[in-house]
Amino acid sequence: MFAPARFRGLKVGVADDQAAASVFERIFGAQVAPASSGDSRRGSRFLFDDLWVELRAASSDTLDLRCDDLDTQRTHLQQLGIEALDGSALGCKPCLRVDAMDTGACTVDLRENAPQQDRASADCMARLCGLELAVRAPERVALHWTQLFHARPFRDEDGVPSLRLGDFRLRFNSAPDGVTGVTALDFATSAFEALVRNASSQGFSVGIEAHHAAFSALGIAFRLRSDR
Repeated sequence: MFAPARFRGLKVGVADDQAAASVFERIFGAQVAPASSGDSRRGSRFLFDDLWVELRAASSDTLDLRCDDLDTQRTHLQQLGIEALDGSALGCKPCLRVDAMDTGACTVDLRENAPQQDRASADCMARLCGLELAVRAPERVALHWTQLFHARPFRDEDGVPSLRLGDFRLRFNSAPDGVTGVTALDFATSAFEALVRNASSQGFSVGIEAHHAAFSALGIAFRLRSDR
């Protein structure tokens, strides 16, 4: 019995990574996590509890998932007709890269579970608990990801096909304009009012309903939920 893959982080492709980083700094009070030795290619990475969001000057997004056994995952993908790129062959740390053509959504990097190099941020005002991907065929892609990564499928309160990757929720919504990629990030926070004030003070139009709020920046919807 395969254990579901676990979400670890997200690389967001943006036109201007420095400008995008300032949004995270101003809204969440987040600080850029220091890169490990020899990791010069890493962009601005922000920690949200023990998960991370990295901003890179790129045209596409990449999800970082962890599995229990990389060799077993490689064999499983091959049985599904997918030959993932082996990062170790390029001199990188052991990693399997499944490109967007094979996932139907975005690039996925698979690594084995290991002691976390990024420590949870004690000063984090929010934790990342979910994201939304725009895809051309949400039902089909959700089923495909269930097969690829052994995730548990469900439908959220709006009936949108979704997956559980541990405690993390991944939603698949339609891409009417044909543009695929990350369209929303979901955060839970005990500093709900402070984050709403931060967003409003930076000129973002914040919609508030009960203990939920949302605003748009960088072409992404930021959704906040009060943890209290």
